[in-house]
Amino acid sequence: MSAPNLETVRIRGCWGLRCLPAVSGSTTNRPKVDCEKDWWDNLEWEGLGAKHDPSLYEPSHSRYYKKAHLPRVTVLR
Repeated sequence: MSAPNLETVRIRGCWGLRCLPAVSGSTTNRPKVDCEKDWWDNLEWEGLGAKHDPSLYEPSHSRYYKKAHLPRVTVLR
């Protein structure tokens, strides 16, 4: 699938979606993708030749991923 004029994509909880549409090869107007970081890391890419590469998108992750994770501990009193 090709979407040369794509500007913004917002995806939450769609773990079955494995790839985004191909976009124009322009690096000046990259589509913004608002998504979970884990989902972004598991996407499948075909490469720059197919205009389907992570460098052609601008990922944006929620603040949850920008905070330092606290260690999981149990507190007994």
